[in-house]
Amino acid sequence: MLFRRRKLPPELRQALTAAERAERVARRPGLWRRRLAMVLPGALVPSLLIIIGYLVWQPGRGAPPTIALPTVVTPSASQLPPMTRPAAPAIPRVIYGTTPPASEAAGPAGAFTVRVAVVDGDTLATGSDRLRINGIDAPEMHQMCERGGALYACGEAARAAMARIVGNGAVTCESIGVDRYSRRVVRCAGADGRDIAAALVAQGWAMAYREYSMDYVAQEETARAQGRGLWAGRFEAPWDWRHRQRQ
Repeated sequence: MLFRRRKLPPELRQALTAAERAERVARRPGLWRRRLAMVLPGALVPSLLIIIGYLVWQPGRGAPPTIALPTVVTPSASQLPPMTRPAAPAIPRVIYGTTPPASEAAGPAGAFTVRVAVVDGDTLATGSDRLRINGIDAPEMHQMCERGGALYACGEAARAAMARIVGNGAVTCESIGVDRYSRRVVRCAGADGRDIAAALVAQGWAMAYREYSMDYVAQEETARAQGRGLWAGRFEAPWDWRHRQRQ
């Protein structure tokens, strides 16, 4: 037996020695037997695998086969059962957004109240935002009209009339849409509750913009019949004036 063991590879001789040592310890009673019961499987299994591999391999047929030892795999957190999976750390909720400015407060049915500046007869401004008043068309700022045989800046006159209607600049508006110039199209009332578009058309400083709305046709007809504002002289419709300027 000793002669045959010397012919074995060193790894196999070490495995046989470990197996014999474990067998001798296993025969001892008491505490060592209990300790061996815990470590014996781990010591014997690799040794037996090496012995079996050597028996299968025969000298002269190349290198001994590689025997894969069992691999211990520790499951990841996602593979654990729901009750043993570690709890994820609590993440505080963050609500993104901005508080509406104090100058713009929400009103009933989606309306908003804002303080504005008058840009021209049919356009208001609040900060960098432009509000296009729906349903009316007022003379442009560089447009000239005729009254009493003389020319005057009717665009400036229309803006001044709208500024008087708006008063302190506080208006309550309802958004209707957005025009091709990225302006909000709105219908607005002044602090006294009057529709500012209806008031401007009734004074004769704007026309009903029939292409988009028929809301102010009655006010226009009254102003024309009574010769108010633009109707006191001769003028070109604002949409015709813009078209001519583009040519």
